Amino acid sequence: MVEELDQRKRRILQAIIQEHIISASPIGSRTLAKKYSLDVSPATIRNEMADLEDMGYLEQPHTSAGRVPSDKGYRYYVDKLLRREEQDVNGIVKNIEELYQNLQNVQDIISNMAKMLSNMTHYTALVSEPKSQVSRLKKVELMQLEDNSLLLVFVTDTGMVNNKIINLGQNLSLRKISYLNKYLSDKLENKLLADLDVDYLNSLEKELLSRLDLSLELFNQFYNEFEGAFEPGSVKVYLGGTSYILEQPEFNDLKRLKKMLKVLDQEEMLSKIINSISGSGLEIKIGQENDVEDIKNCSLVVATYYISNRAVGKIGVIGPTRMEYPRVISSVDIISDILGNLISKASG
Repeated sequence: MVEELDQRKRRILQAIIQEHIISASPIGSRTLAKKYSLDVSPATIRNEMADLEDMGYLEQPHTSAGRVPSDKGYRYYVDKLLRREEQDVNGIVKNIEELYQNLQNVQDIISNMAKMLSNMTHYTALVSEPKSQVSRLKKVELMQLEDNSLLLVFVTDTGMVNNKIINLGQNLSLRKISYLNKYLSDKLENKLLADLDVDYLNSLEKELLSRLDLSLELFNQFYNEFEGAFEPGSVKVYLGGTSYILEQPEFNDLKRLKKMLKVLDQEEMLSKIINSISGSGLEIKIGQENDVEDIKNCSLVVATYYISNRAVGKIGVIGPTRMEYPRVISSVDIISDILGNLISKASG
């Protein structure tokens, strides 16, 4: 339960947070009285700061008079006090889309948008690939290779491409391959991947075996490669601007820095972090609100990006709780829209 603060406490809390974001140091009443037009004496400011500390909005890290915002203080700031940073959205969108309009590979688009977001915020950016389970299969094709093997190509409408090689114990004629391609195209293309379950694939197997002289091994390999290519838990997360961590005073402690770098080096951990944001809009997790233990001293700002009005992936920023929330929120909003647009154009 977050209490409602009176106007004076709100102004003092906001001033402390703004000053702490700049300085990364505990803030005292004298600093606030000099730099901010609070229209009250330093003694009154000290009393209000003591009240804010008692209420859990501020913390006193040392015996000095200076205070720093708590997770609760940042949460109040984000929910009640923050004003979105105004940016020339149309100009930014146009410039970035023109810069990357020739990119056709979805992985390249995601990688570049991660770098762009990190450069705009000066924090580390995370972007997940489009989720396979909300994608449709746009194209499936078998191509003859040498040594009795086939190249199996899957392309989704979100631009993800998977190539798999199937090694056969038999040589398939061009006629059979042509028939297989037409059959698979008719039965699989334009369907949601979530609907292409085991029961559906088994029904295709029975129907095909009754029409063509094919080995069960071909079907087994096809199913294995298909399931592996679009397994729900296999979504890759791209990073941008990892080096920005080194610029944050919070990570001057070597032990803390090593722990953070270890988190960012683990694909499974990155997936867990970005998927901990379950909503479809922009969400912010501050400090102890995070599910992953090793980032409970960080804040996470994550938005969902859309393709054809479908929520397909996440994009966001991770940094210290002392992050510049207005700039980060605005930047994540902008880049999430651009990312969806670029992928939509690239995937046709």
